[in-house]
Amino acid sequence: MNKRRMQAFPGRSRGFTMIEVLIAVLILAIGLLGVAGVQLLSMQQTSNANVRSQVTLYAQDIAERIRANGGAALDAGVVDDIEALLLRDLGPESEVDIDIADGVAEIEITWEERDPTAAEKVTSQTFTMRARL
Repeated sequence: MNKRRMQAFPGRSRGFTMIEVLIAVLILAIGLLGVAGVQLLSMQQTSNANVRSQVTLYAQDIAERIRANGGAALDAGVVDDIEALLLRDLGPESEVDIDIADGVAEIEITWEERDPTAAEKVTSQTFTMRARL
């Protein structure tokens, strides 16, 4: 009976052809490359968010040190220690600028971070915090 059925439909194929399988694999590969690209972008942005959190914590630490110092400027040795920590954690292009005037401390931290969406892959970022003393 099975032979009769196959003879009744001689043009009908049984199973997938090699072209169909190759096209399916190609579509799957393109989809997986897209997922991998999104995963890479996500990891880079997570790293940048971690650096921004560190910068915020450093700025708060500097403000607390100034408050503990009675609102006066920090000693050069303390600022050097902070700059050494910034260089270690944020990279060689990081800087800190501290200005104290009229009971307000302005703390500005600059660093470079990777930006995969920009034309230049490394961009300079600045975080400024003003703290009332």
